[in-house]
Amino acid sequence: MFIAFIMSIEKLLTFQEFVAHVQDEVRKKIDEEIRDRDMRYALEGGKLLRPIMLMLAFRACNGRDDRYDKALESALGIELAHSASLVHDDIMDGDVTRRGKPSLYIKSGIGNAILTGHRMISKAFRISVTHGLDNAIIFLDTWDKTLVGQIEDIDLNAHLENIFNGGNSSELLVKEYFNVMEMKTASLFATACRAGAIEARAPPEIQSLMVEYGRNVGLAYQLADDLVDIAEGRLEEGIIMPLINVYGKNLNEELIGMLKEGKISIEEELKKRGTNLQEVYRQGIIKYVRKAQEIANSPLIPDNIYKPLLKEAPVYITNKMAEKVGVEI
Repeated sequence: MFIAFIMSIEKLLTFQEFVAHVQDEVRKKIDEEIRDRDMRYALEGGKLLRPIMLMLAFRACNGRDDRYDKALESALGIELAHSASLVHDDIMDGDVTRRGKPSLYIKSGIGNAILTGHRMISKAFRISVTHGLDNAIIFLDTWDKTLVGQIEDIDLNAHLENIFNGGNSSELLVKEYFNVMEMKTASLFATACRAGAIEARAPPEIQSLMVEYGRNVGLAYQLADDLVDIAEGRLEEGIIMPLINVYGKNLNEELIGMLKEGKISIEEELKKRGTNLQEVYRQGIIKYVRKAQEIANSPLIPDNIYKPLLKEAPVYITNKMAEKVGVEI
Protein backbone atom coordinates (compact mmCIF):
# COMPACT_ATOMS: atom_id res chain seq x y z
CA MET A 1 0.00 0.00 0.00
CA PHE A 2 2.80 2.41 0.87
CA ILE A 3 4.57 1.81 -2.48
CA ALA A 4 1.30 2.50 -4.30
CA PHE A 5 0.96 5.72 -2.33
CA ILE A 6 4.48 6.80 -3.31
CA MET A 7 3.82 6.03 -6.98
CA SER A 8 0.69 8.20 -6.87
CA ILE A 9 2.52 11.27 -5.48
CA GLU A 10 5.69 11.34 -7.54
CA LYS A 11 4.42 14.35 -9.50
CA LEU A 12 2.68 16.35 -6.79
CA LEU A 13 2.15 16.07 -3.07
CA THR A 14 0.48 18.45 -0.63
CA PHE A 15 1.13 18.46 3.07
CA GLN A 16 -2.57 17.80 3.68
CA GLU A 17 -2.32 14.57 1.64
CA PHE A 18 0.80 13.59 3.53
CA VAL A 19 -0.95 14.25 6.85
CA ALA A 20 -3.92 12.04 5.93
CA HIS A 21 -1.64 9.20 4.89
CA VAL A 22 0.56 9.30 8.00
CA GLN A 23 -2.45 9.54 10.29
CA ASP A 24 -3.86 6.42 8.65
CA GLU A 25 -0.55 4.57 8.97
CA VAL A 26 0.00 5.52 12.62
CA ARG A 27 -3.56 4.58 13.59
CA LYS A 28 -3.06 1.18 12.00
CA LYS A 29 0.14 0.83 13.99
CA ILE A 30 -1.75 1.67 17.17
CA ASP A 31 -4.34 -0.99 16.34
CA GLU A 32 -1.56 -3.55 15.80
CA GLU A 33 0.55 -2.73 18.85
CA ILE A 34 -1.76 -1.43 21.60
CA ARG A 35 -4.21 -3.83 23.23
CA ASP A 36 -4.89 -2.12 26.57
CA ARG A 37 -8.29 -0.41 26.49
CA ASP A 38 -7.34 2.63 28.53
CA MET A 39 -4.16 3.20 26.54
CA ARG A 40 -6.16 3.03 23.31
CA TYR A 41 -8.74 5.38 24.79
CA ALA A 42 -6.01 7.91 25.66
CA LEU A 43 -4.63 7.71 22.11
CA GLU A 44 -7.98 8.11 20.33
CA GLY A 45 -8.82 11.40 18.63
CA GLY A 46 -5.34 12.91 18.53
CA LYS A 47 -4.16 14.94 15.54
CA LEU A 48 -0.87 12.98 15.57
CA LEU A 49 1.13 16.11 14.78
CA ARG A 50 4.38 14.89 16.31
CA PRO A 51 4.31 11.52 14.48
CA ILE A 52 3.55 13.43 11.30
CA MET A 53 6.58 15.66 11.80
CA LEU A 54 8.74 12.62 12.54
CA MET A 55 7.68 10.90 9.32
CA LEU A 56 8.10 14.10 7.32
CA ALA A 57 11.65 14.54 8.61
CA PHE A 58 12.31 10.88 7.82
CA ARG A 59 11.21 11.26 4.20
CA ALA A 60 12.76 14.71 3.73
CA CYS A 61 16.07 13.19 4.82
CA ASN A 62 15.73 10.50 2.12
CA GLY A 63 14.63 7.77 4.50
CA ARG A 64 14.54 4.50 2.60
CA ASP A 65 11.59 2.14 2.32
CA ASP A 66 13.47 -0.57 4.22
CA ARG A 67 13.63 1.81 7.22
CA TYR A 68 10.00 2.92 6.97
CA ASP A 69 8.59 0.44 9.51
CA LYS A 70 11.23 1.47 12.07
CA ALA A 71 10.36 5.13 11.55
CA LEU A 72 6.66 4.34 11.96
CA GLU A 73 7.41 2.48 15.17
CA SER A 74 9.33 5.51 16.44
CA ALA A 75 6.34 7.69 15.50
CA LEU A 76 4.12 5.49 17.67
CA GLY A 77 6.56 5.96 20.55
CA ILE A 78 6.46 9.75 20.28
CA GLU A 79 2.64 9.71 20.29
CA LEU A 80 2.54 7.42 23.32
CA ALA A 81 4.78 9.82 25.22
CA HIS A 82 2.76 12.88 24.19
CA SER A 83 -0.59 11.28 25.04
CA ALA A 84 0.73 10.08 28.40
CA SER A 85 1.68 13.65 29.26
CA LEU A 86 -1.88 14.75 28.44
CA VAL A 87 -3.35 12.05 30.70
CA HIS A 88 -1.33 13.42 33.60
CA ASP A 89 -1.91 17.08 32.62
CA ASP A 90 -5.68 16.56 32.81
CA ILE A 91 -5.41 15.24 36.35
CA MET A 92 -3.22 18.13 37.52
CA ASP A 93 -5.26 20.81 35.73
CA GLY A 94 -8.66 19.32 36.56
CA ASP A 95 -9.66 19.23 32.88
CA VAL A 96 -12.67 16.94 32.49
CA THR A 97 -12.57 16.57 28.71
CA ARG A 98 -9.82 15.69 26.25
CA ARG A 99 -10.11 15.30 22.50
CA GLY A 100 -13.88 15.65 22.57
CA LYS A 101 -14.59 13.03 25.24
CA PRO A 102 -14.21 12.60 29.02
CA SER A 103 -10.61 12.67 30.23
CA LEU A 104 -9.22 9.25 31.09
CA TYR A 105 -9.23 9.94 34.83
CA ILE A 106 -12.93 10.83 34.62
CA LYS A 107 -13.65 7.61 32.76
CA SER A 108 -11.43 5.21 34.72
CA GLY A 109 -10.43 6.97 37.93
CA ILE A 110 -7.35 8.95 38.94
CA GLY A 111 -5.27 5.99 40.10
CA ASN A 112 -5.87 4.01 36.93
CA ALA A 113 -5.17 7.04 34.75
CA ILE A 114 -1.85 7.73 36.50
CA LEU A 115 -0.73 4.12 36.08
CA THR A 116 -1.92 4.01 32.45
CA GLY A 117 0.15 7.10 31.70
CA HIS A 118 3.19 5.40 33.24
CA ARG A 119 2.56 2.27 31.16
CA MET A 120 2.40 4.38 28.00
CA ILE A 121 5.77 5.93 28.86
CA SER A 122 7.18 2.48 29.56
CA LYS A 123 6.00 1.29 26.15
CA ALA A 124 7.45 4.34 24.44
CA PHE A 125 10.79 3.87 26.19
CA ARG A 126 10.87 0.20 25.24
CA ILE A 127 10.46 1.22 21.60
CA SER A 128 13.31 3.73 21.88
CA VAL A 129 15.60 1.10 23.46
CA THR A 130 15.05 -1.29 20.54
CA HIS A 131 16.15 1.53 18.21
CA GLY A 132 19.54 1.90 19.84
CA LEU A 133 21.24 3.65 22.74
CA ASP A 134 21.21 7.09 21.09
CA ASN A 135 17.44 6.91 20.64
CA ALA A 136 16.95 5.80 24.23
CA ILE A 137 19.07 8.66 25.60
CA ILE A 138 17.25 11.20 23.43
CA PHE A 139 13.92 9.84 24.65
CA LEU A 140 14.95 10.10 28.31
CA ASP A 141 16.35 13.61 27.87
CA THR A 142 13.21 14.80 26.11
CA TRP A 143 10.87 13.22 28.63
CA ASP A 144 12.84 14.82 31.46
CA LYS A 145 12.51 18.22 29.76
CA THR A 146 8.78 17.67 29.34
CA LEU A 147 8.40 16.86 33.02
CA VAL A 148 10.45 19.86 34.10
CA GLY A 149 8.39 22.00 31.73
CA GLN A 150 5.20 20.75 33.37
CA ILE A 151 6.57 21.48 36.83
CA GLU A 152 7.60 24.97 35.76
CA ASP A 153 4.20 25.45 34.14
CA ILE A 154 2.62 24.87 37.55
CA ASP A 155 5.06 27.37 39.06
CA LEU A 156 4.37 29.79 36.21
CA ASN A 157 0.63 29.76 36.83
CA ALA A 158 1.28 30.30 40.53
CA HIS A 159 3.60 33.15 39.62
CA LEU A 160 0.97 34.59 37.30
CA GLU A 161 -1.55 34.43 40.12
CA ASN A 162 0.96 36.23 42.32
CA ILE A 163 1.34 39.01 39.75
CA PHE A 164 -2.42 39.49 39.53
CA ASN A 165 -2.50 39.66 43.30
CA GLY A 166 -0.01 42.48 43.52
CA GLY A 167 3.35 40.88 42.69
CA ASN A 168 5.87 42.67 40.50
CA SER A 169 8.38 40.50 38.66
CA SER A 170 7.36 40.73 35.00
CA GLU A 171 10.85 40.06 33.63
CA LEU A 172 10.99 36.73 35.44
CA LEU A 173 7.51 35.95 34.20
CA VAL A 174 8.52 36.52 30.57
CA LYS A 175 11.60 34.35 30.96
CA GLU A 176 9.62 31.56 32.59
CA TYR A 177 6.92 31.70 29.91
CA PHE A 178 9.30 31.09 27.02
CA ASN A 179 11.23 28.51 29.03
CA VAL A 180 8.05 26.52 29.60
CA MET A 181 7.19 26.77 25.89
CA GLU A 182 10.61 25.39 25.02
CA MET A 183 10.39 22.41 27.35
CA LYS A 184 6.71 21.46 27.20
CA THR A 185 6.07 21.80 23.48
CA ALA A 186 9.09 22.74 21.40
CA SER A 187 11.30 19.97 22.80
CA LEU A 188 8.92 17.20 21.74
CA PHE A 189 8.52 18.62 18.22
CA ALA A 190 12.30 18.97 17.99
CA THR A 191 12.79 15.39 19.16
CA ALA A 192 10.23 14.09 16.67
CA CYS A 193 12.07 15.72 13.78
CA ARG A 194 15.43 14.55 15.08
CA ALA A 195 14.14 10.99 15.46
CA GLY A 196 12.93 11.04 11.86
CA ALA A 197 16.36 12.16 10.69
CA ILE A 198 18.05 9.47 12.80
CA GLU A 199 15.81 6.76 11.36
CA ALA A 200 16.74 8.03 7.89
CA ARG A 201 20.44 7.69 8.79
CA ALA A 202 20.95 11.39 8.08
CA PRO A 203 24.38 12.87 8.92
CA PRO A 204 24.76 14.85 12.20
CA GLU A 205 24.60 18.27 10.53
CA ILE A 206 21.18 17.46 9.02
CA GLN A 207 19.98 15.99 12.32
CA SER A 208 20.89 19.31 13.97
CA LEU A 209 18.93 21.20 11.32
CA MET A 210 15.89 19.01 11.96
CA VAL A 211 16.12 19.69 15.70
CA GLU A 212 16.07 23.46 15.16
CA TYR A 213 13.35 23.14 12.54
CA GLY A 214 11.11 21.13 14.89
CA ARG A 215 11.81 23.53 17.75
CA ASN A 216 10.52 26.50 15.76
CA VAL A 217 7.46 24.60 14.56
CA GLY A 218 6.72 23.71 18.19
CA LEU A 219 7.04 27.31 19.38
CA ALA A 220 4.72 28.54 16.61
CA TYR A 221 2.20 25.85 17.50
CA GLN A 222 2.29 26.69 21.21
CA LEU A 223 1.62 30.36 20.51
CA ALA A 224 -1.36 29.36 18.36
CA ASP A 225 -2.59 27.13 21.18
CA ASP A 226 -2.26 29.99 23.70
CA LEU A 227 -4.17 32.30 21.37
CA VAL A 228 -7.08 29.86 21.29
CA ASP A 229 -7.00 29.56 25.09
CA ILE A 230 -7.17 33.35 25.51
CA ALA A 231 -9.94 33.74 22.93
CA GLU A 232 -11.96 31.04 24.72
CA GLY A 233 -11.50 32.69 28.12
CA ARG A 234 -8.77 30.44 29.54
CA LEU A 235 -6.21 33.10 30.41
CA GLU A 236 -3.58 31.29 32.51
CA GLU A 237 -0.10 31.68 30.98
CA GLY A 238 -1.52 32.75 27.62
CA ILE A 239 -2.21 36.21 29.03
CA ILE A 240 1.53 36.86 29.18
CA MET A 241 1.97 37.61 25.46
CA PRO A 242 -0.44 40.58 25.37
CA LEU A 243 0.83 41.81 28.76
CA ILE A 244 4.36 41.86 27.35
CA ASN A 245 3.21 43.55 24.16
CA VAL A 246 1.34 46.33 25.93
CA TYR A 247 3.37 47.00 29.05
CA GLY A 248 6.75 45.33 28.63
CA LYS A 249 9.03 46.13 31.57
CA ASN A 250 6.57 48.78 32.77
CA LEU A 251 4.20 46.15 34.17
CA ASN A 252 3.82 47.09 37.81
CA GLU A 253 1.52 46.75 40.80
CA GLU A 254 -0.51 49.84 39.90
CA LEU A 255 -1.21 48.61 36.36
CA ILE A 256 -2.09 45.13 37.65
CA GLY A 257 -4.54 46.71 40.09
CA MET A 258 -6.17 48.74 37.33
CA LEU A 259 -6.48 45.63 35.16
CA LYS A 260 -8.06 43.68 38.00
CA GLU A 261 -10.53 46.49 38.73
CA GLY A 262 -11.47 46.84 35.06
CA LYS A 263 -10.26 50.45 34.86
CA ILE A 264 -8.12 49.53 31.88
CA SER A 265 -8.24 46.56 29.52
CA ILE A 266 -5.54 44.86 27.50
CA GLU A 267 -7.81 44.87 24.44
CA GLU A 268 -8.29 48.64 24.61
CA GLU A 269 -4.60 49.26 25.17
CA LEU A 270 -3.79 47.13 22.14
CA LYS A 271 -6.27 49.13 20.05
CA LYS A 272 -4.50 52.34 21.04
CA ARG A 273 -1.37 50.82 19.55
CA GLY A 274 -3.17 50.00 16.32
CA THR A 275 -3.32 46.26 16.89
CA ASN A 276 -5.42 43.61 18.64
CA LEU A 277 -5.07 40.38 20.56
CA GLN A 278 -5.18 38.18 17.48
CA GLU A 279 -2.53 40.24 15.71
CA VAL A 280 -0.16 40.10 18.69
CA TYR A 281 -0.21 36.32 18.54
CA ARG A 282 -0.26 36.19 14.75
CA GLN A 283 2.99 38.14 14.54
CA GLY A 284 4.61 35.90 17.14
CA ILE A 285 3.51 32.78 15.27
CA ILE A 286 4.74 34.16 11.95
CA LYS A 287 8.16 34.82 13.46
CA TYR A 288 8.69 31.15 14.29
CA VAL A 289 7.01 29.87 11.13
CA ARG A 290 9.45 31.90 9.03
CA LYS A 291 12.41 30.63 11.02
CA ALA A 292 11.28 27.06 10.36
CA GLN A 293 10.83 27.80 6.66
CA GLU A 294 14.31 29.31 6.42
CA ILE A 295 15.76 26.10 7.84
CA ALA A 296 13.65 24.06 5.41
CA ASN A 297 15.35 25.90 2.53
CA SER A 298 18.81 24.78 3.63
CA PRO A 299 20.89 23.30 0.80
CA LEU A 300 21.99 20.59 3.26
CA ILE A 301 18.50 19.09 3.13
CA PRO A 302 18.15 16.80 0.09
CA ASP A 303 16.05 17.95 -2.86
CA ASN A 304 13.09 15.58 -3.06
CA ILE A 305 9.30 15.71 -3.16
CA TYR A 306 9.17 16.08 0.61
CA LYS A 307 11.43 19.11 0.99
CA PRO A 308 8.70 21.60 -0.07
CA LEU A 309 6.45 20.08 2.59
CA LEU A 310 8.90 21.18 5.28
CA LYS A 311 7.99 24.76 4.33
CA GLU A 312 4.28 24.01 4.14
CA ALA A 313 4.07 22.09 7.43
CA PRO A 314 4.43 24.95 9.99
CA VAL A 315 1.79 27.05 8.22
CA TYR A 316 -0.64 24.14 7.98
CA ILE A 317 -0.14 23.06 11.59
CA THR A 318 -0.53 26.51 13.14
CA ASN A 319 -3.49 27.39 10.91
CA LYS A 320 -5.29 24.23 12.01
CA MET A 321 -5.08 25.53 15.57
CA ALA A 322 -5.51 29.29 15.00
CA GLU A 323 -8.45 28.93 12.58
CA LYS A 324 -10.59 28.02 15.59
CA VAL A 325 -10.58 31.74 16.50
CA GLY A 326 -10.58 33.16 12.98
CA VAL A 327 -6.83 33.78 12.65
CA GLU A 328 -4.90 32.73 9.55
CA ILE A 329 -1.15 32.73 9.12
